[in-house]
Amino acid sequence: MSILVNLIMCLMILAIVGAIVIVIYAWMKPTDNTSVLTDERTALKLVSLTEKEAIFTTEMLLNNSGVEAAAITDVFARPYLPQEQYNQATVYSNVETVDRRRNDNYFEALILQAKSNRALIVTLRFVANDGYSIKEAMKNMVDMDVAIYYNGMARKAIYIRKNFFTVMGTEISALVGGSKDVR
Repeated sequence: MSILVNLIMCLMILAIVGAIVIVIYAWMKPTDNTSVLTDERTALKLVSLTEKEAIFTTEMLLNNSGVEAAAITDVFARPYLPQEQYNQATVYSNVETVDRRRNDNYFEALILQAKSNRALIVTLRFVANDGYSIKEAMKNMVDMDVAIYYNGMARKAIYIRKNFFTVMGTEISALVGGSKDVR
């Protein structure tokens, strides 16, 4: 009986020590530290202007300051411009890497090595609504937040993170020539 009790006690101690080792390993395990550097984005650039549509781009870095590579599986932009706030234009967006441009609104997954970055380009396409020309629609454009969502994984679970930047309405208006201040 004493041998059985000793064996059970030994197994319990081993299980507890094993659990402690696993918890410490998981806590100390390095991972990526990926973020989109929205604060360092380039100025908005007008790339196309028609009677009904204006297309803008801005560039920013996807940065991994961690000690491990990260698999970035998706990146997309979500402009916050509800029709209740501004109904003269509808905005569409997409995100690509600068060196792998696509015309199918698809982000090509990539491996982002530790201590490295990739340049992203965010495209914002505004389409005038309700009989407005794009210049008329952009004349009273409001400030608009844009969230950049990105999915990735390293050694830990898959994550979804987001960073924000704000596009100023006056900046858009000035670029399309619809600004109230244009003489």
